[in-house]
Amino acid sequence: MASIPFTLAALSTSAVPGLVVFGVREHESDDAFVSAIIATEDDELLVRVPRTHQAEVQQSAELLGLAALTEGPRSRLPFAVPTALGMTRAGETRAVVTSFLDGARFEADDLTHDAILLQPLAEAIAAIHELPLTVAQHGGLPVRSAQDLRVLATRLVDRADATRLLPETVRRRWTHVLETSDLWDFSPTMVHGSLDAELIRVDEGAITAILGWSECSVGDPAADLAWLLAAGPDVLDGMIARYARARNSESLSHLRARAALYHELEVARWLLHGTETHDQTIIDDAVTMLDRMVGSGGALGAAFTAAVAAAPLSSEEVIALLDQTPEITDAQSDTAAFEGLDEDRMFGVDTDFIEPLDADSDGAQDGSSEADASETPDAEETDVIDPLDVSGDAPRPDSADRPSARPASDGGEQLTEPLSDDDLPRGSAR
Repeated sequence: MASIPFTLAALSTSAVPGLVVFGVREHESDDAFVSAIIATEDDELLVRVPRTHQAEVQQSAELLGLAALTEGPRSRLPFAVPTALGMTRAGETRAVVTSFLDGARFEADDLTHDAILLQPLAEAIAAIHELPLTVAQHGGLPVRSAQDLRVLATRLVDRADATRLLPETVRRRWTHVLETSDLWDFSPTMVHGSLDAELIRVDEGAITAILGWSECSVGDPAADLAWLLAAGPDVLDGMIARYARARNSESLSHLRARAALYHELEVARWLLHGTETHDQTIIDDAVTMLDRMVGSGGALGAAFTAAVAAAPLSSEEVIALLDQTPEITDAQSDTAAFEGLDEDRMFGVDTDFIEPLDADSDGAQDGSSEADASETPDAEETDVIDPLDVSGDAPRPDSADRPSARPASDGGEQLTEPLSDDDLPRGSAR
């Protein structure tokens, strides 16, 4: 075993021409790979050799993801991403050399709903999701629609159900979420795809690096939030509230429900891994976790209920939505507003701006009413009469019979009576 680091150091010089090795030490962070850290004059590098065919496939996918993250996309990320420097043959497989990004680590269980680290985490995840979709399209990465992701999740549930080890209650809950079409109405984004606490490096409360880009693709942003449920639903809620402030996102309750589903489906994958490798220990572990989901419904049950019932937003979510609301500035001055109000009154129902008829003219109107009526032509020969014409040419009801909306001159109250046919102007064309 002591010769393995030196063997990897020799392979690294073959993978990276001109590389000068100053030192080497063991590195055991993943049982799927044999790895070592190479010290150079300026930096440290990581060399890895996959142990299994599955690890080799994972390494190939990661190299594709790192190649797609060119200089442009990397400049948009507030953290570092490993860079592939070279590869060489290593027996029947290969050795791959990348830059080594180190930093402090944490466990998901260490997080709380008010942890300081949640804010930089939310900003880092939001930055990934804000990358243009062309990163995947030009880099040959998978591009999946919302319907594609829904179908993939449905197939996973069907495969787990085929083992006859999936509790019926859990299967129905998963199926119910998958059949709720509103939850799957979202816009896919660039995603890391396999985000977890063990792939994140921190330093003094800042995210310095994110590793493991083998699942980088266009997918569901909720998939990059599912791992936070290991710390509890309140941590996921706190993260989603901060995430919503970092980018304009979809319905937060729908995002939460799908994140909870992906979190539970990891147990289905673990179960399938056990059955495919015929490892009874893994199978028993997965069955135990599935049995725990039967009773209360878990985080998914609560998240799904909130999403379907459109539960009221939390205070943090309300603040996030208010931050997203654009401020509208009214350029109309106060003077213009008052002038507009006056116009509304003048042309509306307010009669304060209408000049009242002279009460002294009522007698003249009474005396001339019969004469005017006798001179009125038949309806067939009469032009349309302007009801606003107050010149005296148009016939109008006698002032004594005309209802008034104002109090009588003597201060008494005068009630308004409905108009009768006799009150209408005779000879009107209407």
